[in-house]
Formats: sequence, structure tokens, C-alpha cells
Amino acid sequence: MSITITLGKAGRFVVPKAIRDSLGLHEGSRLRLEVQGGKLQADPEPDPVMIETKDGFPVIQSGPPLKPGTIVQAIKADRDARDQRAIPRPLSQ
Repeated sequence: MSITITLGKAGRFVVPKAIRDSLGLHEGSRLRLEVQGGKLQADPEPDPVMIETKDGFPVIQSGPPLKPGTIVQAIKADRDARDQRAIPRPLSQ
């Protein structure tokens, strides 16, 4: 997709809605800007996902609407992080 836009007075530009929607961008989304070969490249950074435990179950507390499969990945990442923090117990003989 290609579109021509005009910079505003303060050097700001608006990412058109069709592009925001196709990339899953929303208010507060972060973009990493780079200059490569005389061109400006903007790459979306992933939004952080916060997981808390309520009634013994992991619950997603913040972040953008998630795509299918992302919830499973977020829960697995949380579980892996908890496993890393777990203190190993000596085996009883």
C-alpha cells in the first residue's frame, strides 16, 4: 500500500486509517523510526501484554485487542517466566 501525505507545521504526519487498521495500530501504539538508504521506515513495536492472576487463573489486563493465538502465546510466556522464578527443591530419597 502506498499513499502520499503532507507533513504538518510541527513535522507531524497522520498514518491513514486504512494503514493503521492493516497493521493493528491504535492510539498509543509505538513506532520505531529508522532512516535507511535515504528512506524513512516505521516499524510498529509490539504492545506489552500484562497478565495477572485472579482466582488462580491468568487474566490479560491490558494491551490491544489480541489476534487469534496471541492469548495462548501470552499465557505460555507468563508460565515460562514463572517456571524460571521457581526455586528448585531437593529430591527426597
